[in-house]
Amino acid sequence: MKTRFLIQIMVFSLAVLGQSIAQSDLQNRCLVHLDKSFYVSGELIWFKVYLPASLRDQNFNIKVGVLNPAGRPIESFFISSQGENQSSGHYKIPFDCSAGVYQLQFSALETSTKRPVLLAEVLVPIYNDLDKVDAQVATSTHSASVAAATLQDLQVEIRLPQNNYQAREQVQGKIQVKNREGNPVPAQVSIVVSDWELNGTAVWPQANWSLGPVIAPATLSKQVYTQVKLQSNAATQSQNLVGVFFPQNWQLLYTSSQRPEYWVEVPAFTGSKQVQFLGHPNPDVQVQLLESFPTKASPPLSYTPGIRQYLEWSRMRKKVYQLYNALEMTLPGNTAIKDSIPLKADRNIRPAEFEAFEDLATFFREISTPLSFKQERKTGIYSAKMYNPGTFTDYPSAPVFVIDGKMTRDADFVARLKCSQIESIDLYYQPTQLLGYFKAIGRSGVVHIRSKAEIAIPAAEAEDIFHLNGLQAAAAFPALNSAQLQAAPTQAFFRPQLYWLANLRTDAQGQADFSFWQGDDWSRFQIQVIVQSSDGRLGEGQLLYEVGKQ
Repeated sequence: MKTRFLIQIMVFSLAVLGQSIAQSDLQNRCLVHLDKSFYVSGELIWFKVYLPASLRDQNFNIKVGVLNPAGRPIESFFISSQGENQSSGHYKIPFDCSAGVYQLQFSALETSTKRPVLLAEVLVPIYNDLDKVDAQVATSTHSASVAAATLQDLQVEIRLPQNNYQAREQVQGKIQVKNREGNPVPAQVSIVVSDWELNGTAVWPQANWSLGPVIAPATLSKQVYTQVKLQSNAATQSQNLVGVFFPQNWQLLYTSSQRPEYWVEVPAFTGSKQVQFLGHPNPDVQVQLLESFPTKASPPLSYTPGIRQYLEWSRMRKKVYQLYNALEMTLPGNTAIKDSIPLKADRNIRPAEFEAFEDLATFFREISTPLSFKQERKTGIYSAKMYNPGTFTDYPSAPVFVIDGKMTRDADFVARLKCSQIESIDLYYQPTQLLGYFKAIGRSGVVHIRSKAEIAIPAAEAEDIFHLNGLQAAAAFPALNSAQLQAAPTQAFFRPQLYWLANLRTDAQGQADFSFWQGDDWSRFQIQVIVQSSDGRLGEGQLLYEVGKQ
């Protein structure tokens, strides 16, 4: 798919580069490198975060927040520094995403103060190619000078064996990084190859890299974190103690604070997990999960002539991939997290193996176990007790129930469950196991119920169940390869982004090799490379080459 057009370059920027930045400050700022400066619904945003020298050699997690044009968070996840000076990730833009200027915010939690540190924020224009844009919509008239700061602490040379290529040809190149004195420097490298006539500054003048604020030295958390707010009908509470329950592996953690709003840290995990917050000792405490990011309304979306052309080509590309029942960019699906309960049940019961009873209250009245239900005559409400076989006494309070991974204290609700709904029941009543694992919440016994079809727990407790995103699973940019091109000789491969590699390293001589395959576009393409040395110095290099007809 070929496109040729000329557009007057407008000098304005939506990135946080609106003021002059001294070169000496660059080593104390995060730099975010995007694979493009604007996107369309359904595309993938690939990014790399270069960390400042002040955070060097720390292993901590970075929270990535995606905010809509109104400044409200719509998704968040974590990436890990793994003790390096960089981290990278991606975000899949939904196909039904509305057009507007979105934000990516990158932050981390300071371990001593338990306060988030803003590392960087990037404005990301996202268009929807299904929107009908009024022909009279004017190109933005915003005018602002691009920041004087450039990435020139390091010199980057990109070399290709030739300047002209053909469609579906392999491109092999070399990178050389040197300091200002011309000496080789080992460096971290991110590289992007894009269709310059579709994505270049003549189409959209915003830079695809952005600097964050100056960051003071800090010790940052290597755990996954979120912010919660505790609410109760009680007038005051001297201390807020919350249990955090992960049903996939029965991981139960505790955290406390003197404030109703505070940060909760949990050990890092990959993917998304169901989490339930349990107010204790007051069961009436309600938990609200907060996504706390600095809220800033974004500027309006602008449509340049080049953007309009890009949207037209985007619609055509999607039709081509739809014709071949394929996607332009595909990523492997997430592997489901399986249950892995680390405790051995003290007793396992399968109601189907016994005489049929109407409900669990009747079942446990007729079957001798440490669990029993009692109905109050006046109210008709059931309560539950667990017996301690070791001391021949009842536990002091009611047990807690876990139904299909959701914890409830509502004994009346459990007592009325139909036996026909239940697959199995595990009882945990040994004191050492209860106190050692469940501590205060499970001190009077735990009952684990698996149903034949998922049972919803009472609404008041279901409100404290959320899905928490942990570390993003690693994913490689789905670049074209020779096997893919050979297997589909008649399919057209049109891609505005040919290649993205976030974690390339040079050798001790500051050199690195890279290679990628061209698609079927005839156009000018740009190779852009951003580099960072171990002491935080930054550099950028660019190179254009041509791809024509065979």
